[in-house]
Amino acid sequence: MNNYIPLNKAVGPKLICDGEQALIPQKLGVDAMEFNFDGSACEHATCAGAPEMFIKVEEDGLYYFGVEADDTGSISIANEELCEKDGTKPNGKLNLATGARFLKAGYYKVALSYTNNAYTPVSNNAAAFNVTMDREPIQAGKYEGNSTMKREFSPSPKIKLWTIEKESTITCEESRKVEVTLEEPAPVVEESEGICETYIIPPQIFVTACRDEVLDEWRLRVQQVSAGSRILLRTGGYRDALKNPPVTEEEAIDAVNEMNRYQSHRLGAWHTQEASLAHEEHHRREFNDAFQFYWDNLRIQDTLEMKHESCEKVPKMEEFLENMQPFVTELRNMYSDAVYNYVLVLPDDANDRPYCAGQKVLNEATRKIIAQAKANGWSRVPDEVTEPGTIEPPCFLPPVNGMYARSVAAAEEQAPLTLSIADTSRFREGRITVRFRNEGNEPVRIPDEINDETSDFFFVTVLRTERGNFRVLNRKVGKITFNRSLNYRELAPGQEYSVTIPVCLDEVDLEGWKQCSCELETRYYNQQGKDCFLGKLRATAKLAL
Repeated sequence: MNNYIPLNKAVGPKLICDGEQALIPQKLGVDAMEFNFDGSACEHATCAGAPEMFIKVEEDGLYYFGVEADDTGSISIANEELCEKDGTKPNGKLNLATGARFLKAGYYKVALSYTNNAYTPVSNNAAAFNVTMDREPIQAGKYEGNSTMKREFSPSPKIKLWTIEKESTITCEESRKVEVTLEEPAPVVEESEGICETYIIPPQIFVTACRDEVLDEWRLRVQQVSAGSRILLRTGGYRDALKNPPVTEEEAIDAVNEMNRYQSHRLGAWHTQEASLAHEEHHRREFNDAFQFYWDNLRIQDTLEMKHESCEKVPKMEEFLENMQPFVTELRNMYSDAVYNYVLVLPDDANDRPYCAGQKVLNEATRKIIAQAKANGWSRVPDEVTEPGTIEPPCFLPPVNGMYARSVAAAEEQAPLTLSIADTSRFREGRITVRFRNEGNEPVRIPDEINDETSDFFFVTVLRTERGNFRVLNRKVGKITFNRSLNYRELAPGQEYSVTIPVCLDEVDLEGWKQCSCELETRYYNQQGKDCFLGKLRATAKLAL
């Protein structure tokens, strides 16, 4: 049966799990166990008896999910894992993992899994498994202490599960153009020092199958595509001029001068949360524009819907969809990579458009301080306000801005700085080492800010096989804003600098790709800093899994 079924096409939907209690209520004195909630009978499950299970979405929108387990639990929607609660120590106890998806109205096939690790003595071993679904962010339960039996599940609504007798019709109707649904969850604000982030929500492409009765073949139909971005604001490291305004003339002078310098000198001692948000929302608009452009111009929907297989050769629709899933995954990765490759080369330093967007909003706070100064008779406070530079459009470089002077992939610039992949011996551990080398005759500076937290924002790493398999190995990709001056590393002519960076192998079939010849590619991007290398570097290496 299709991974997605419209509400009006589902025949005989039946509610088999009403969401009244957890899938596995808290229980003490259990042995190690593993269950897949795919409808097979299970003494611990309240939803047994269905060959396939679905969630019902009543209306289009962003839906939040949570998984609570002691020890490990996960939920997948339409064969895509949404979130997994880690059961490794110290998390081998009841607590929460969350995820979110934009979903159109309809029924979506889900798969739930649960594992309880062995524990000695068994009499002290606990089992618990709960999955939640809501239109609001999932609330955490009460997780004080180590005892699962003394902890409480999330108060968010428990998941409801359905079975469907069949789909009413699977004959092919005329293809309809699918537009990208852009996800824009509310920003997360942390009162801590550090970088602000805008990172992408990777694209999700839902496909269904239909039967061409004339040609007696299965065809793909794109039902939905979504993508977006998340924003994390860290508000430490500066005094917020709106929440904590100046109380003396000297403070007002400093605040006006600092905020007037933001556009040209980056963040100072005085700033506002609203200005940081405007900066990061500019990055969000960059991603949105790029997602819309590349969805249309890579013709992904057309390419997917050209795929077909003979019904005689593949009699079951489920088998056809399974055969098509690798192809869908490859196109999704190609789509993501095109967006990565474009957005990461957009300028992002002093006097660039994100800073101009922040300056425009910051000026509102500056004007309030100037008005306060005049009311208080503080005559030495400057009364001029910085004129913001160019902001529109966010994506001003071709090809997204309607020009085709450049290729879809951003051109690599010749530079004295080179990049190579120096060591792949720890690849299966999720680590590789890259090396910068100054091949020029003058010193070259690079930001000395690459670590496990930031490397995903400087590097995009991909793995390709000779069969055309393609995987992005980043945990996340996006733009970061440093709320402080950058540290730098200077390389003299001929000098090298090596750094080890993480690679995420969650979507890599290491065993299945063992017999393939693989190429590892990493791309370094930097558009921040003063008197340092700005641009893109690329390195490749052959890899045997």
